[in-house]
Order: sequence, then C-alpha cells, then structure tokens
Amino acid sequence: MISNLFDYHLHSIYSPDGSMEMETIVNRARELGLAEICITDHVEVDSSFGDEWQTSTETLRALLSDLNRMQELTDGFVKKGAELAFPDHNPGTVKDMVSLVNPDDFDFIIVSLHQYQGESPFSDTFFRERTLAEGAATYIRSINERIREFPTEYYDVLGHIDFVVKGFHGCKDPRLSLSFFEEELRELFRYLIDNGKTLEVNTSIYRALPGNKVHGLDWLTLFAQMGGEYVTIGSDAHREEHIGYRLKDALNLIREAGIPYLATFDKRRAILHKIK
Repeated sequence: MISNLFDYHLHSIYSPDGSMEMETIVNRARELGLAEICITDHVEVDSSFGDEWQTSTETLRALLSDLNRMQELTDGFVKKGAELAFPDHNPGTVKDMVSLVNPDDFDFIIVSLHQYQGESPFSDTFFRERTLAEGAATYIRSINERIREFPTEYYDVLGHIDFVVKGFHGCKDPRLSLSFFEEELRELFRYLIDNGKTLEVNTSIYRALPGNKVHGLDWLTLFAQMGGEYVTIGSDAHREEHIGYRLKDALNLIREAGIPYLATFDKRRAILHKIK
C-alpha cells in the first residue's frame, strides 16, 4: 500500500502516447492506496512528433468531459489536470495554446519542455555533439527562454526538469548532478519561486537509472535553500504498471532535501501537506 501519497502526473488514452482508460487508472490507484490522483493528459499545439500530437478543440472538449465524469464518479479522488507543452512553432505558438486552453477548466496544470527548435533529447542529433552534462544545461537554458513567454496563469508546476535522462545519450549511468547545470537551475528556480510556481519530482526518470538509484537531492536542496516550500510528485505513467511508481522514494528524497510540503491542487489552488 502507498498511503497518503498522490500521483499527480498520469496519462490516459487522450494522450497520443497513452494507453489507459481513465477507469483503469482509477482502479489501479485505489488498489495501491493512493490518497488522490490527477490525470494530466498532453495538450500540444505542435505536430513535430506527428499530426496526432496537435490537440484539437474536439479532443480537448472530450477530455474535459471525461475528466468531469470521473471526478463526479470518484467523489473528487480524481483531479482534472493537463500537461501543456511549450509550443515549438511547428506550427503552434503560445498564442495558439492560450486560444485553445481555458486554465479555469482544470484543477492543476503542468508545463513541460519536450523539444526546442526542433530538437528533442530523443532526436538523433541532440546528444551527437553534447555530453549528458551539456545536454542537461542546454535543456534548462531552453526552459529559461521559453518559460518567460508563457503566461503564469496557465500553469502551476514545471514538469520533469531532468527529462534529458530519458533521451538517447548512451550513458549506462545517467544520473544528473547539480554541477552539470547549477547556473541554469538557479535562474530557473528564482523565476519559479518569485512567480509562485514550483517543480514536480517525476519518478519516471528513475526507470532510466541503474538499480534502485535516484538523483536530484542536490538540486532539490538548492530549491529549498532558495525558498521553495513545496513540490508535487508524479509517476508520468502511460501504462498501468507504472502508476504510483516509486513515489515513496521521491517523498524520501524531498524530505531529505528539506522541502517541508507536498502539494495537491483544487481549482488551481495549492493545498499543502506537511511532510513528516
């Protein structure tokens, strides 16, 4: 059982890379004893990964209808979320995203970077002339550029800042160190904290690490030292077996870093849970 934990990054069939019905997610989360979940399907205005990634008004309407249905059926156990991707101008822009999404329709919104200027950690070129450390710094520099273009009322949390670990770097042990990107993270953390935003701790990254390793203690400690008071955690599950994945490990890491609260959200309002 995983009691008193929250999985705040989950993908259903409404995500182009998702495979789970919402009922499947709910049933598995309840089997695990999770206290609350948030389904956060991809909402994108680009088609760089294929036309199916460009979210239509009709798809978004259907997603919201199903989220409302599940929230009512589960008496609020399911929160309504979305993962908005920073637009990469192929062809979408921030203006297109703003036109598509009404942030008041959701309880919680993640904003994430999956690619920048046509490059993704999963592309053939991203790590061709970069080390893992250089890739991590490049990724955060890209977020620092893009996040200033994105309206703060459209997101609550920045997703998976260690996303490059899942890319095609070829490293057997791709754990990241603060030393790889400290300058970039300090700039990013200052912006997030000053604007009332925070980070997620995304446990899907742990699947790419050797053994039962985790990483992130050093940068989460920095976040706490700079005034970060809370984070969210999520498995980023696209398949049933990954729901709730290693949430306890993430919670232990957050506690050790000195971050005092874990957050859930209701109608875009953070609800803080003291970490004991």
